[in-house]
Amino acid sequence: MKFSECSRGFAATILVALLECVATLLLFATMTPALDVQQQSSPPLKPELQQLSFFTGHWNCTGEFPASHRPISSHIVFSPELDGSWLALRWDDNAPSVFHALELWGFDKAEHRFTDSIFDNFGGMRIFHSSGWIADELTWGPRDLPANSPITGEQFVIDRKSAKEFVISWEVRKPRAQHWIVGDRLTCRRE
Repeated sequence: MKFSECSRGFAATILVALLECVATLLLFATMTPALDVQQQSSPPLKPELQQLSFFTGHWNCTGEFPASHRPISSHIVFSPELDGSWLALRWDDNAPSVFHALELWGFDKAEHRFTDSIFDNFGGMRIFHSSGWIADELTWGPRDLPANSPITGEQFVIDRKSAKEFVISWEVRKPRAQHWIVGDRLTCRRE
């Protein structure tokens, strides 16, 4: 075999690899607009969930754990799912925090209240209820916890600050405490 034959074989291998890369990039380039259209064409929320439509979209959140002043940041996405019957929420804390959750917000027609089912990366599952917005405040909970728990209750309080900002606080109640204590608080801004 001559050197030039080896060179042609090597060049052909590189050309094939380059064409495969270009084809892959073209595939991703054509998929991105389709994904954008799919996200934009999500079904509207059902009428009973319309008051939660404020949340639909992408949000970046920053805040802290007040007890330790340790910072925390998250990225969250809300989207209508299952023909608008649910508002799905994907919550991802940024490193070094490790909390991730999927939530489904819905409406219980029999009880005439909103529901929030939370599933997290620690294997936890929690259910909260809300009567909806009272002025610019939405409270999920309170949810009672077992008597032997270090906290006896928890709730999420959301304060709508503007069309592009809200503050969410996770609050807990300790045994014999009369007031709620903020476990963490984040300010979320629409992307």
